[in-house]
Amino acid sequence: MAGVSVPESASQAESTARSQPATTALDEPPGETRTAKPSRWRTALTGPSVIAILTWVVATPLLLLVERSNDSDPFSVRGAFVPFAAGGALFAVVTAAACLKRAGERIAAVGAGLFAAWVAFALQVALNGTPFGFSGLVGDMGRMAAAANRYSVNPKPSDAFIETITSEYPPLYPWLVGRASNLLDIPAWQLLSAAEVLVTSFAVLAAFLMWRRLVPTAAALAVSGVGLLVFGDPRKAFSVITLFVFVPWLIAAFTNPARGKLHWLPAGLLGGLIMLTYNGWFPFGVLGILAILVSAWRRSDNRKAYALHVVGVGVVALIVATPYLAPYALAVLTQGGQGLGDLYMSYEIPENGFPFLQPTLLGALELTGLAGLIWYRTRTSWAWPMLYLVLGSSLFWVLMGIRFVLTQHTTLIHYIPRLTGITLAAAGVLTLAQAAPALLRRVNLTAPPRVGVAATAVAVLWAGVTYWDEWRPLPTLGTSESAADRADYSTMAHLEPLPDCSYPQFAPQAGRQGCLPAEEIKDRVQRVRGTEDRPVTLSTDERLFAFLPWRGYMGTDRTSASSLSYWDDRHEEIVRLSNTKDPQELARASGNTKFGPIDVFVLHRRDDQTWIALDRAFTPAQFASPEWVVSDDLSRPYVVVTRKP
Repeated sequence: MAGVSVPESASQAESTARSQPATTALDEPPGETRTAKPSRWRTALTGPSVIAILTWVVATPLLLLVERSNDSDPFSVRGAFVPFAAGGALFAVVTAAACLKRAGERIAAVGAGLFAAWVAFALQVALNGTPFGFSGLVGDMGRMAAAANRYSVNPKPSDAFIETITSEYPPLYPWLVGRASNLLDIPAWQLLSAAEVLVTSFAVLAAFLMWRRLVPTAAALAVSGVGLLVFGDPRKAFSVITLFVFVPWLIAAFTNPARGKLHWLPAGLLGGLIMLTYNGWFPFGVLGILAILVSAWRRSDNRKAYALHVVGVGVVALIVATPYLAPYALAVLTQGGQGLGDLYMSYEIPENGFPFLQPTLLGALELTGLAGLIWYRTRTSWAWPMLYLVLGSSLFWVLMGIRFVLTQHTTLIHYIPRLTGITLAAAGVLTLAQAAPALLRRVNLTAPPRVGVAATAVAVLWAGVTYWDEWRPLPTLGTSESAADRADYSTMAHLEPLPDCSYPQFAPQAGRQGCLPAEEIKDRVQRVRGTEDRPVTLSTDERLFAFLPWRGYMGTDRTSASSLSYWDDRHEEIVRLSNTKDPQELARASGNTKFGPIDVFVLHRRDDQTWIALDRAFTPAQFASPEWVVSDDLSRPYVVVTRKP
């Protein structure tokens, strides 16, 4: 900034950043006068963070209640405009209040709560008429629904399909959905859409609350909104919320920002919750995290105290995550596994390694952020840790990219640019807020009144309009356009059939997913095994486990399987069974496989003599043993083969 000399050392730089907090164009409006210091309780109860939380708590259910009365087809032009109308009204009121009033931080906090609530409203509008979440039960969302369904009957951490192995994936998100399903007596697959909407909305609020510890309130609002443009995928709401809080958590927990370091106990609690929800950001950012820890330790006036602080945060985080980490670590040590999950080849891998080079407005903001991190690394308390995180995650991407070329294991590196991107986007907002006043002073200009309000309003407006445009079901404007041609994750939520093979209210005719008749399958099996049994089932379609909390023998997708499941070995068992032509021997062998018995086969009927499980073909003659009851009268091309108890 103008008039500020560059400190001669890193420790002096941090001291300067602490003693002279940066003022920005997004600070409180000028002209506010300080009055007598209010009481501690009054300050706490009327502070921006509390106001933002209360606003969100009140506004979110109200907006969702309003949405329930919305009978508009979300594919129609009118339906697509509903969030614009509601958001425009809220935007106008808050912006007008910010221009007319002088309680700048509190107005910004109200804006943060309302914007987060509007996100929930907009996403729910996209799902109007369907009980499914985004993308229906396709791919990962079918597996997430299966995991939630599993936790509705068994709270112990376990695989989405195979109940006898512990969860490799952080379980908190599906566990909460499953336990809520059990408590409310609502199917877990129906609650998943509500979880996606509410958690994505809360992620915006959580980002605001975390960033507000580090930067001015209005800047925190702008950062929380822009984050949605980097990664706001409601299908992966658990990843979104952890990503949104991860960067400010690192800065607050392990550096010395102007408003003080986060105490080791809440820092550890938050770190543990991140591990329980989605822990991928830790390995993706590990090199940057190590650089931050070493640099912060070297800058510390009391290195022993800092080391104890880091240990305290780590110990508390591990204790919080113990219900997940302990059984998983024990299973890895005692059982081993087959690492297949990172053999998935995402189309994003060669496309998004350096998001700041994208020729978009967001790319320009991220490039600005990169320049700002370099320029302000010795001038502010937020720039240097963010720079280390960007450099560390980028280096990790390069190293794991080399590993991918050599071994075909991706290490899921397509997620890394999301961490890099959100760090750079936040840095872009903070750089503009930091640089704009300094540039105006250099040219002897005075900023117009309420320029900070205007800048924040533009950022929030950009984030909201762009986000809704990305996540709305596209309206059908002509008979030549089909939903299948323009399918997005919102559209897919309407194309998924229900367990009775009916379709959601506004489902387009084109592009509908084929139906797995789950209710018919349940009926046929329960006729044989009773209503209380949860049989071990080999299903050719994973959607079965989203609807029914039965025990699975294995999933169908190799690259999404837990390493603890030994998917390849289980597949070999299915190959062996498909090659067993004697009906009596097949009945015996399937009841005593290497991984336990199979009680039910749900097979796809290709034709009268070919029944498919995974990629293997069976014939009706193989199930001619009296141990089986064969149900081939389903309304869809499936066959259910049930072992008699």
